[in-house]
Amino acid sequence: MIFSESLQFRLRIVSALAITFVLTTGCDKSYDGPTRYQVAGKVTYQGQPVPKGFIRFVPDTSQGNRGPGGGAPILDGKYATPARQSIVGGPHLITITGTDGIPITEYEEEIPDGKQLFPAYQQKFDFPKEDTQWDVDVPEKAKE
Repeated sequence: MIFSESLQFRLRIVSALAITFVLTTGCDKSYDGPTRYQVAGKVTYQGQPVPKGFIRFVPDTSQGNRGPGGGAPILDGKYATPARQSIVGGPHLITITGTDGIPITEYEEEIPDGKQLFPAYQQKFDFPKEDTQWDVDVPEKAKE
């Protein structure tokens, strides 16, 4: 059976919409896996909000914690994990990066987030199995 170009075009559109529907409906909060909890808070360095950065949460397997990790961007010293990047609770290894947020150019390459304020800072924390407010002050020694 041969379809006209118009019908072929319509079938492609319907197929694309069907695929988009299947992919997007699979991306809501109802998914298999462990229960995840949102974490939000403030990140400061030298008493000031970290202008830009990222905070990453990885379950500490050495403490028996398993599950997906999560993370969130830091903007003006604040972060909040989106639902799909939330944590499972329990012991975690946290990594924080921070920049001054002032775009610069070095060696003819633009660095939109600016200069690094401190090397990646790591910390451990045992999160409750509930949505949590967690603030952290990156210590001065993190700059070493």
